Amino acid sequence: MKNLVIVLLLALAGRCLAQSSTAEVHRSNSQIIDFILNFQEKRLVDVAEAMPAQNYAFAPSVGEFKGVRSFAEQLKHIAADNYLLGAGILGEKPPRDVGVDERGASSVQTKAEIIAYVKDSFAYMHRATAAIDDAKRPIPTPPISPWPEGTATRLGVAIEACAHSWDHYGQLVEYLRMNGIVPPASRR
Repeated sequence: MKNLVIVLLLALAGRCLAQSSTAEVHRSNSQIIDFILNFQEKRLVDVAEAMPAQNYAFAPSVGEFKGVRSFAEQLKHIAADNYLLGAGILGEKPPRDVGVDERGASSVQTKAEIIAYVKDSFAYMHRATAAIDDAKRPIPTPPISPWPEGTATRLGVAIEACAHSWDHYGQLVEYLRMNGIVPPASRR
């Protein structure tokens, strides 16, 4: 019995040490942002796929919704901003058409094209995320960014992109519910 208790205590101590060393693993800013982007991309693509193609033109009209973006326009706007902010992080021009006023490419029209546009924009943001280091050197502020000139960092702009997408994700979830669709993340 005494030997069993000792074995159990040693096993428990080993497990505690293993958990302790795991908790102290350093994750870079790039890894943290990449994790958030993976999660966001899944949620946004799931919402995009849940809305029937015939409802992509839906925009609320009852209440204070005059002039709001349609479901499709919301998705294209998210993608356009991913391209614009990713380009800011990388110090280059966006690789895709972002349209006028962050509306997204006018050539992107169908549900399949919009979903591909969104997915491609997240792939670009993942590429931009790889450029984030733990330094806090300023980068040129992207034109759409609220960061005052000279204060933007790669990490700051990446966080801005993540926050922006979550804002529109919430709107897209409302659009689904207004169409009688339970959002995929709420179905569990």
